[in-house]
Amino acid sequence: MCWWERPSTWLAGTPMWQLAQGREAMVRKEREAKEAQAGDVLNIDSEAGGFRSVLWVSKMVGDKYEDAKVRGPRRKRRCEAIKDGLELRIACRDAPKELKLEAAQKRSVELIYAVYKKEELPKDDFVYEEPVEKPMRQRLARKPRGTGWQRVGDKEFFRHCSAPMAFDPVKGQYLKVDSATNSYVNCDVPHDPIEYPLVVNTGASLVGQTDEDLNAPDRPRSMLLKELVKTGAAMKTPLFFLDQPAACFALFDGVRGGAAVEWCSKHFHTKLLPQLSASITSWHDPDLRDLFQSILAELDVQLVQQAGCCWEGVSVSIALLLGDRLVVASVGGTHALVISPNGTWRALDGRHTPSSLEEQKRIQALGAQVVGESSGPGVVRAPFVKKAEKAREWQIQEDATVEEEVRRVLEATPDSFATLGLGPEDTVDGKSARSSYKKLALKVHPDKAPEELKARAKEAFEKVEKAAATVEAFSETDLEATQCLQRVLHAAGARHASMSRATALKVLGVAEESTTEEAGKKGRELREQIMKLGMLTDGNYGHPDQAEAVRMIEEAAEAFAEPAALTASKGEGFVALKPVQVTRALGLRDLKLPRKVVSSEPQIDILPLESLGSHHLVLLSSGATSLSDQEVINRIRGFAGQPKAASLLVAADAAARNAQLGAKGPQRFGCCIVGVFEVGPGYVEPAAKKAKKDGTEKVRARHILLKHKDLKQKMDPQAHLKSKGALDHRSTWLFWGIAPAGAIERCGGRSEVRSSRMREIEVMPTRVNRQPAKGLVRAEGEP
Repeated sequence: MCWWERPSTWLAGTPMWQLAQGREAMVRKEREAKEAQAGDVLNIDSEAGGFRSVLWVSKMVGDKYEDAKVRGPRRKRRCEAIKDGLELRIACRDAPKELKLEAAQKRSVELIYAVYKKEELPKDDFVYEEPVEKPMRQRLARKPRGTGWQRVGDKEFFRHCSAPMAFDPVKGQYLKVDSATNSYVNCDVPHDPIEYPLVVNTGASLVGQTDEDLNAPDRPRSMLLKELVKTGAAMKTPLFFLDQPAACFALFDGVRGGAAVEWCSKHFHTKLLPQLSASITSWHDPDLRDLFQSILAELDVQLVQQAGCCWEGVSVSIALLLGDRLVVASVGGTHALVISPNGTWRALDGRHTPSSLEEQKRIQALGAQVVGESSGPGVVRAPFVKKAEKAREWQIQEDATVEEEVRRVLEATPDSFATLGLGPEDTVDGKSARSSYKKLALKVHPDKAPEELKARAKEAFEKVEKAAATVEAFSETDLEATQCLQRVLHAAGARHASMSRATALKVLGVAEESTTEEAGKKGRELREQIMKLGMLTDGNYGHPDQAEAVRMIEEAAEAFAEPAALTASKGEGFVALKPVQVTRALGLRDLKLPRKVVSSEPQIDILPLESLGSHHLVLLSSGATSLSDQEVINRIRGFAGQPKAASLLVAADAAARNAQLGAKGPQRFGCCIVGVFEVGPGYVEPAAKKAKKDGTEKVRARHILLKHKDLKQKMDPQAHLKSKGALDHRSTWLFWGIAPAGAIERCGGRSEVRSSRMREIEVMPTRVNRQPAKGLVRAEGEP
């Protein structure tokens, strides 16, 4: 500063002692302003459908701040969370300056078991903020939430290490990189992750009936993602905002085969991680339910469209751990159990098998059949489910009774041509339709039916009348297209679970040696022909018979083009695919289209892991459900805290039980995942320091490393002495050579030469190591 820029007080000859006092006052004021930004700040956060108090405790270490968070327990009501925060604040301010954080942490553990009376609680609109907290609040507002942030140079700007995000503290705005423009755009405030005092340990085991089963294609698959944040960083999907610990475990079990299981196990994480990363805010319970429903629905839609495995199905159980919340979603024959620290247990799936009366009613209402009866617990001994097959009875029996003809019209005729009894050899036009109508009217007219059949006869008569009008209208519109429609519907035959290749050839009207391109071209021509009979303005077909014929054409084209391996897996001359023993699953195209008999709706449970102690999670494959829940729990308790051993015991016993029952296919395996979640108190009292003893303590010198640049000897001559007695330490001179760098690093890493003089070392009574490293002397002293 030049003399003309100095303040007027300086020019007036201000004494130096006054300038020093002013400087001290300025430094003291700056120090007080910084200390005002260190203290405690109370916030109330909304979290997972509840509220939680958060107390920030800060102290100054040099010129830097050390901030720590102390969180209270999750509460359902805001007033309870405010009361927790006030208790934390009191405990922090009443403690000495060095023990404020420890006092707040200790109080937070005590609040887990605190129950407040109504008169003790403040109102929900209670103002808990204090004016003294304002400087620290303003400082914390300029600090990005979570971990992994780095300042960009000297600028007031932060970038995240593992996510394409940034934080502008001046504007208080979080930014993310737009992939389209490669520039920053505004985004939501990320969730400040909570690290819960919870230790995770998991194990999974698979046991078959033979050694070859362990590599069988239809074996169950298990997936263990023990650290989701690291997994997301490796796959370029940031998950730093998730509560810790964050882990995911999944068990995939096959239905009818293993191709669908392999496909789902390879694609599940590609759905989970991006959807978890898409929302950086806090994941509430309804959001987690929507997440699993969305992932499983997307997997189901894509699996049904896979040509190589669409006829197979997958049962799946998924467990997602986020902090102190465990989310379990189950579909199909897999089973999930949770065992609490107090010994109580709970099943976390809806038993999606025909053994459940509720599931039986649901699938029977959709047109499915339940074959057999339940012979015990689990999927292995459950009855079977198959699509109800309705034969296409188009022939009119001359000697049929009124009851038999009414039943045929109402239950066995899927289209208008079959209702009128028009076969492939009959002429299809308006005249034949009216003739068939008159013949059937004499049999199903309500006036000719007995009193108990009048209602059904009336319904059958109306169906016949409507069918005749439909065929007559089709014939007037386009006679050739009407005949094409009748031929396709008749060739398709009965409604089976899946269409065979022989049936596909009849529907398309192509030869066995035709190519896929020729079959596809023929299918397009048939669709265009049927469209001539009428289309609605919204693009749909004008009559259900048209839509059914087009669906048959599409199935025929798919059956014609399917791989030979899949055709062979169905068997020669098959009528329907193998029935299943589950009522919900992913895939199973034949039971999803056109009517969704088997559902993919999951059973989702969300459990808080708040009780101190060990919580056990058990995921079982359909084969492992041959063991009862109590048998599984007894085996888990025998190896509490040892998930690998417990899972192996359960899987081995289940496989042995399945061998006795003669289980085949994927159900012959025993597969089990066991997770142990150890919930701790959160704050551990530090161990008391040992009192210092009076008196002088001896020190043992075990390793001494020295070197000197002027020494020519490579080895110490004293190392080769044969004497076993004590050396005269007052007359011993040790001359040291330069030791190898690796040896110096192994013994402490000190390689700097601090003195150029030779040192005389007074050594305690000692024995010299007989085999020292080259260039080193190791002395082992006695106290």
